[in-house]
Amino acid sequence: MLRLSPRFRLYRDRHKRAVTVGSVLLGLLTIAFAARTWYRYAHPAPPKFHWYSKQDLGTPTQHPFFMGCNDVQAYMNADDYRRVDATFVMLTRNQELDDVVKTLQSIEEHFNQWFHYPYVFLNDEPFTQEFMDTVTRTATAEVQFGTLSELEWDFPQEVHDTFEFKERVEDQGDRGIMYGSMESYHKMCRFYSGVFFKHPLVRAHDWYWRIEPDVEFFCDITYDPFWEMIRNDKEYGFTVMIPELYWSIPSLFRSTRSFIKENNIELGTLWKLLTNSYHYGNTNDTFLDKTVYNDDNLSERMSEKVIIDKLLEDTAKGELNLDSTKDTIRLQHLINRATTVPPVFEDTFDKEEYNLCHFWSNFEIAKRTVFDNPTYEQYFKHLEADGGFWKERWGDAPVHSLGLALTLDFENVHYFKDIGYMHSSLPHCPRNAFPKENVFYVPGDDRFARPAGTQYDPSFDYGSGCRCRCPRNLPDIEDGCYPCMDKWLELAHGVEKNTNFANGAYYSPVDLDVVEKDFDIAYEQASWEN
Repeated sequence: MLRLSPRFRLYRDRHKRAVTVGSVLLGLLTIAFAARTWYRYAHPAPPKFHWYSKQDLGTPTQHPFFMGCNDVQAYMNADDYRRVDATFVMLTRNQELDDVVKTLQSIEEHFNQWFHYPYVFLNDEPFTQEFMDTVTRTATAEVQFGTLSELEWDFPQEVHDTFEFKERVEDQGDRGIMYGSMESYHKMCRFYSGVFFKHPLVRAHDWYWRIEPDVEFFCDITYDPFWEMIRNDKEYGFTVMIPELYWSIPSLFRSTRSFIKENNIELGTLWKLLTNSYHYGNTNDTFLDKTVYNDDNLSERMSEKVIIDKLLEDTAKGELNLDSTKDTIRLQHLINRATTVPPVFEDTFDKEEYNLCHFWSNFEIAKRTVFDNPTYEQYFKHLEADGGFWKERWGDAPVHSLGLALTLDFENVHYFKDIGYMHSSLPHCPRNAFPKENVFYVPGDDRFARPAGTQYDPSFDYGSGCRCRCPRNLPDIEDGCYPCMDKWLELAHGVEKNTNFANGAYYSPVDLDVVEKDFDIAYEQASWEN
């Protein structure tokens, strides 16, 4: 019989193990690939994507003003149509001319070639003649140019000239805060947070539509958003809502809550969209008030309270028996309660926290007085005094959103789901609604004529857009802005009015005294021997 040398047997065994391990790994990879393929087929989007864009999100109070296209001329000639005192507003600089022209061409083609609303352009330095001539040629309506004063654009001199100002701004860059080291960005955020609506060219109008350089619109807007907002009792409109970067605004909510408390502000229902509440129940019991914050927690703490109360009653009557299983269990509950530390939720003030959701303010259609009013004026002065526009990088978007919630109700805000829009790399673009009969594209200006047979995106039952042509291979930001869209839908459907959620959601506080009666009954029926 042939005998193999020990070294050969060692190599042979290693080879067999390698082949076996390789086969197992190959099998696992095959299974993993098959599982991934199946999962992608069965679940075409990652769990964090909710495909809001593939649903009709409308409710009786929150829905697109129109589904699909209108006959623009018929709309404008209707007896009930009124032109609104409104303007576009853009803050820009001379060197951004190409991006400004891109935006103008897009908004003109998709909307203003028919409605001819004027434009206001603002700059912290005088516009060049080339800039003004080019913009005026591109627009189909009146254009005005304004130069900001030093007070409007810059921080107060007693702040700007300090060593702390320079150090704080540079430190934000060192810590990687987006745009944190750019002094001009801080100035822009401050300007849009509390100054832009005071400029005479803006104050001359009742409504404004904010646009930015390098913006693209994807759908035709064949109605007047200003007029429809007035008709539907809306005062502020947005098209993108996303969470803010926490480290750009770590103390903004604290400052906002202190303003609310100092001025006894009565908040509108819009506040619910932007905050999480940890006020679960109404009770005079201090311990329960500090420790109960959701359904599961309620059961544990309420059972504990009832057991301890009964223990103390029996002790007062002289009926405590330390040899009984029942009293041993009840004493353990007393010890547990004595050693329980109330939970601490980071960045929570008055049992609320900012959920970081905000309206992306580079697109706003709003009534000027949502900001140009005494409450918001006081709010801005309060924030300015706290220094967050330079000590941190408070953006105008979260400031606007929280400021709006000081005075507006949820019903006063409108989501322009039907307006396709992209700024930077974040696109929102709705699906097209099925076309209405005899509604064709008729240009209001020959420059925007489209070739015969121009193709648009497919139409869907749940669509709302008009002649949209969306960018390919870019996911709609609407599908990726969880949990903000969930909060919006809860409020739009009125879910929070009659349903209790886990901690973080809004609901009507539970009456813990009523709940305690049910736990009293359960206590009497409990078996203490098992």
